[in-house]
Amino acid sequence: MEIAWSLVFFTVLSGCGGWLLAAIAIDEFAGITENTDFKAGIVGLVLLAVGGLASATHLAHPENIFAAFNHPTSGIFLEAVLIAIAGAFAVAYLVTYGRNQVARRVCIAIAALVGVALSFMAGNSYIMSSCSNWDTMLLPLAYLGTTMVPGVALYCALAKAFDGGKNIKAFSALLVASGAIAAITAILYVMHVGDVPGVAALGYGGAVVIGGVVPFALGVVMAAKPEIGVWAPAAACACGIVGAICIRVCMWMAFQPVESFFGLLS
Repeated sequence: MEIAWSLVFFTVLSGCGGWLLAAIAIDEFAGITENTDFKAGIVGLVLLAVGGLASATHLAHPENIFAAFNHPTSGIFLEAVLIAIAGAFAVAYLVTYGRNQVARRVCIAIAALVGVALSFMAGNSYIMSSCSNWDTMLLPLAYLGTTMVPGVALYCALAKAFDGGKNIKAFSALLVASGAIAAITAILYVMHVGDVPGVAALGYGGAVVIGGVVPFALGVVMAAKPEIGVWAPAAACACGIVGAICIRVCMWMAFQPVESFFGLLS
C-alpha cells in the first residue's frame, strides 16, 4: 500500500509534541530546571500545530477537514479534538507561566495527559478488522512508545541548551526508559506483522536499533556523564524520530486486507 507520508509526519510530530509537554509537566512538579519549561512549551505547541497541518494535507481538499467534525466517532474527529485541547492548555500554560503556579501546573498537566493520549490514539485510529496486521493494540502501543523517545530527548536537549543540563539526571533516566519502551513496543509489533517483505529489516534495524537501542545507550551515557554536551540528547532525538518514522512505514508496508486472502483483491 502507498505510504501516506503526511499522516506519518502528523503522528510523529504530534506525538513528539505530546511527550515534550509530558516532560515539561514532570519538571513543573519536580523543579529540576530553571530556564527550560517556557521555551519547551513553545516548541511543544509548534510541534502540535505543524503536526495538525501535516494531517490536513493528506486530504485532496484540506478544507474538507471541517467535514470531519460532523462525524464525532471518526478517528480524524478525535485526533483534532485532542490536538485542540492539548494546544489550548499549552497556550494557557504559557500565559500563566510566572504568574500563578497552581494554574500553570494544572494547565500543563492536562496538556501533557491529552498530548500523550494523542500519541496513542493516532495509532488506535488505524485499527480495523479488515486488515490483520493493523487489527492489534500493539499498533497504537508502538505509536506511543516510539514517540516517547524524541519528546523526552528533545526536552533534554533544550535543558542542556538553556540550563546547562547538569541537573537533569532524572530526565536522562527517563530517556533510558523511553529507549527501552520504544524498542520493546517496536519489536512486538514487527513480530506481529511477521514475514511481510522489508518489514523485518526496517523494523528491527530502524525502529528497534536506531529508534530504541541507540537512545537507550545515549541516555545511559548522559546519566553517567552529566557534563556531556547537547549533541547527545540531540542525537537521541534524531534517532527517535527516525525510529518513529520507520515503525509507521512498516505499518503501511504491512497493509494486507483480509479479503485479499480469498482472492477478492489483486
